Amino acid sequence: MLRPSRLYRIVKILPQLPASCNSNVAVSNFRYSEFVRKYSSSPPASFTQVPEVFDRIKQVSNPSIVKKVNAVYVFDVEGEGKWHVDLTSGSGEIGQGDPTNKPDVTVALKKDIFLKMFNRELKPATAFMSGQLKLSGDLSKALALESVMKASRDDF
Repeated sequence: MLRPSRLYRIVKILPQLPASCNSNVAVSNFRYSEFVRKYSSSPPASFTQVPEVFDRIKQVSNPSIVKKVNAVYVFDVEGEGKWHVDLTSGSGEIGQGDPTNKPDVTVALKKDIFLKMFNRELKPATAFMSGQLKLSGDLSKALALESVMKASRDDF
């Protein structure tokens, strides 16, 4: 049973739902459990190409993440080349090739491993321990990379 205050909040957000939502749901027979199941249990979109991942990192990069991470990463993705994520100033700089600043961490891995990590199919620690991911540089900065990965996957 929904409390009246919770039902009020649900009814209040109905007009704010995206156009893709089923708009012919009548408020009188609206079921909160169906709403949650329909819109929160769908599988998250997954990355299929390396540039998509870096585009997403660009979108979520902000001064808060830059201040928290404060590092330069180079990803050497086999078959895709080098990509850099410079999170040392402003909102960060993300792009293909070598960074302008000296990298703190270099990550070398295959494309499929890279995509699995950013799609939450493989934990970075597992990839490292099994030799699928090679790190060089400051390992404490490498651990801060998890916050960047989490931000790139949230709300996707």
